[in-house]
Amino acid sequence: MTRSVWLKGVVCIAIVVCSLSLTGCPSQQVVVIDNFPEFSLDKLWSDCVSFFYHGASSPLEVGDIIVGTEGGGFLRRLTAIDENNGKITTDTEFVTLAEAIKAGTLDGTVTFNQDDFVKSGVPLAKANDMTIDLSGITIYSKDGVTVSISRGSLTINPTLSLNAVFADNKVSSLKVLTEGDIALDLNLRVKATGTLHDQISWETNIIPPITKPFVFMIGPVPVVGTASLSIPFGVSGTLTGSASVESGFDTTSHVKLGAQLNGGAWTNLSSFSNDGVNGHPIVVTLAAGMGVDVYCKVMAGLNLYGVSNLTGYVQPYVAADANFIPSPFLFVLTAGINGGIGYELGIFGFNLIDKDWFFPGPSWELYRYSVPYSVPTTYTFYWPGT
Repeated sequence: MTRSVWLKGVVCIAIVVCSLSLTGCPSQQVVVIDNFPEFSLDKLWSDCVSFFYHGASSPLEVGDIIVGTEGGGFLRRLTAIDENNGKITTDTEFVTLAEAIKAGTLDGTVTFNQDDFVKSGVPLAKANDMTIDLSGITIYSKDGVTVSISRGSLTINPTLSLNAVFADNKVSSLKVLTEGDIALDLNLRVKATGTLHDQISWETNIIPPITKPFVFMIGPVPVVGTASLSIPFGVSGTLTGSASVESGFDTTSHVKLGAQLNGGAWTNLSSFSNDGVNGHPIVVTLAAGMGVDVYCKVMAGLNLYGVSNLTGYVQPYVAADANFIPSPFLFVLTAGINGGIGYELGIFGFNLIDKDWFFPGPSWELYRYSVPYSVPTTYTFYWPGT
């Protein structure tokens, strides 16, 4: 069977191709479906792919590795083929890039821009920038407890990069990195009229996810996927009585999140610039203890062929802790930033194990208030902010 390894000049989907590397030698069994205009994708399932075929004789054989850009991309090995009246239905199984690529380099980057934010319906503070308006958002409201953002904004502009080198049908090195500046201005309001002795653990996606399809190349083989930005907010902790707290902070940090695999060993590439924070004015009324963390998690990731996620996240947070018993009454407000990665690596090679890392970052004590008492009471206090 004749194999074609040239690519069509035009790929008929909206894609972004950046930092393109065309060095690569596919395995002999690889069939790039985009090279055959006779094929058009019908349906794509987890273990089956069907095509409409407008040609005299199909070039597909059992054992072939098929790869294409339609339907969000696919990379499969054919285990059975049925042809009937111009339609080809194939049974397929999972296959790795190492099996499809004898030798080559995948090198690509994706950078989000203001148009990506607009297309995803993200509420922007200004028309011509990438600052997300967070004001007026309710993060949590249940059982007499409400956590909301009285005023806030988030500016992010991450670049996601992926580099993988293949030799002798194996991954010899792999590097994944998310890098960019994050500027967060967050003023939170926590109100409680009831009692929650059980632990609160709540995370929700309030901002629409921002997505951007891409195609990277290893020689003639397309590596297809979607870059995404999601911004879930979360609340965790306990409240044992009525409370009202309003305060926040603003901070700017340059963040790197990633890791590199070389020679079978991982190297951490993550770092946070320690630019500090500015505490906002605070107003507190408390009649009981509390320990509540509120966070904003900025998650940036690459998904390959719809089956493998490479995700890094940065998580600014503010933590409010109040203790009544024993005396003295103590209230502490802390802000900080953490990060982490979660890499699903099976798409690169069967010998690779998924990688998860948590990276604790800097934290800052914004306020501390302490007063001794003989009989517990309701405490109300405020500070002008730093």
